Amino acid sequence: MSTLLKRLEVKREDESEAEATPWINRDIVPLPPSRRTWGAWSFVGYWMLTGFNISGWTTASSLLGIGLNVWQAMVSVIIGQLIVAVAVVGNGFVGAEWHVGFPVYNRFVWGVFGSFFPLLMRILLSIVWYGVQLVFGGKSVKIVIGAIWPSFYTLHNTLPESAGIELNDLIGVLVFAAICLPLMLVPPEKFRVPFVVGSVIILITTFSMFVWALAKEGGGGPLLSNPSELSGVEPISGGSKLGWAMAYGISSTIGGICSGILNQSDYTRFATHPGAQIVSQLVIVPVSSIVVALFGVVVTSCAAGFYPEEGLLWAPYDLLQAIQLNGGPGARAACFFAGCAFVVSQIGINIPGNAVSGGIDLSGLLPKYLNIRRGAYFTAAIGIAICPWKLLTGSSVFLTVLSSFSVFLGPLTGVMISDYLWVRKSKLRLSHLYMPSSQSIYYYTYGVNFRALVSWVSGVWPLMPGFIASVSPNPMGLADGWTYVYDLAWPLGFVLSATVHIILNTVFPPVGLGEVDDDDVFGTFAEKAELAETTFSKSDSDTDIVKRASVHELPL
Repeated sequence: MSTLLKRLEVKREDESEAEATPWINRDIVPLPPSRRTWGAWSFVGYWMLTGFNISGWTTASSLLGIGLNVWQAMVSVIIGQLIVAVAVVGNGFVGAEWHVGFPVYNRFVWGVFGSFFPLLMRILLSIVWYGVQLVFGGKSVKIVIGAIWPSFYTLHNTLPESAGIELNDLIGVLVFAAICLPLMLVPPEKFRVPFVVGSVIILITTFSMFVWALAKEGGGGPLLSNPSELSGVEPISGGSKLGWAMAYGISSTIGGICSGILNQSDYTRFATHPGAQIVSQLVIVPVSSIVVALFGVVVTSCAAGFYPEEGLLWAPYDLLQAIQLNGGPGARAACFFAGCAFVVSQIGINIPGNAVSGGIDLSGLLPKYLNIRRGAYFTAAIGIAICPWKLLTGSSVFLTVLSSFSVFLGPLTGVMISDYLWVRKSKLRLSHLYMPSSQSIYYYTYGVNFRALVSWVSGVWPLMPGFIASVSPNPMGLADGWTYVYDLAWPLGFVLSATVHIILNTVFPPVGLGEVDDDDVFGTFAEKAELAETTFSKSDSDTDIVKRASVHELPL
């Protein structure tokens, strides 16, 4: 057994690197300058790809479903995305300034052992969302194949009804999954060019669909003027009911990207300099999401005008299939290229946003045996093994839980941001983040920072009655007040937990506030010739402690 475990250990890529231990490997060590390659335009490309995708396209559909009209829905999206932009930058400072990712970030927030709690939560989300986005990618592949061979749309289904998916859709999912696998070999520091190329492709495609739809319909379509007639939902006329509906729309807009907000440091740690993530993300995060949501609702509205028998075609793959079935050879060619663009977009959100993110987090969980690459493949394997198409077509309870996860992530993000920016004033002692012993200032009480736990619970519990009612299959007769509190899930949870965390740390300040390392222990701020030598061969006490503590075999 010991021989097998030895063979499974993460190997050094060159002799200058230190060996992986239960607490550190090259993928969770503070990144040296040579691996920090993301400039401002890299972040623009990243958010263009993750914004201009199928999920972003359908953002407004759920808001029209609660009775908002198109413009009320768009106002909710705009306000929500502005908040997202501020939260993304706020939670990205740790990565941009200290070049550590989400797994290490939470070691100083929750304690070296307590950090496993948010880490496991984020790993679960990466796996599930990888599977969900895999299905959307498969739908896009189906459009590409159907544009070449139209009979693919009517391919005889040989799968039983219990499979929860038809044969042509399954083929699309498997093809998309196969396309993704070799791309996981690309390290994140090499994503810069693919981001830019992919973002240009999807921007041109979606803008072309937008212009084409407006020209074909000769206007914005019936959904803009009379949404209730098409959606079948009674419109909300005004007053407090409208205000709370828009508040819910704002919160749900944030909730749709809250898992991405949570682990922003996984990406900003690759920034060439701390400022590279600030202006670029403050601008591109809201702009990309608002524009694609507007494109989605206008194109859907126009399609309802010239394809009235098809209903509301919110998903772009449904729209492209309708275009091909109602058009000629030119439509087939257009659908082929548009389908390819959405395949690229889904790759752009699923590889860095879910596979690589899961890989980074798994490498933080078991750094001795998992690096980003292995973790990404593990995420992909489990993501398809859970049969995600059943999650999308089966009971709505799971989807409700997944979409309501902002109840837990808003408070968690509030604790993280307030801890770094307010409690610690942006000062960290990097070497102590890799010490699983009482010698570390981040060891707290048996490795757990109970201030963070109490703060997180303080933000979660007021939201739980509404959360339980929303996932319950039977009506619970919940008072309106609890429903209104739940409607504010992410922003309210964020504020409550951040406030309690600041108060607790003011009254009971942790040890080591304001401390930083005397030396650049990991070669983080000035490139070192040999990382292993600078990390483990110096004589200063911090480095010696890191060496002894991090290689200590502790039960995990």
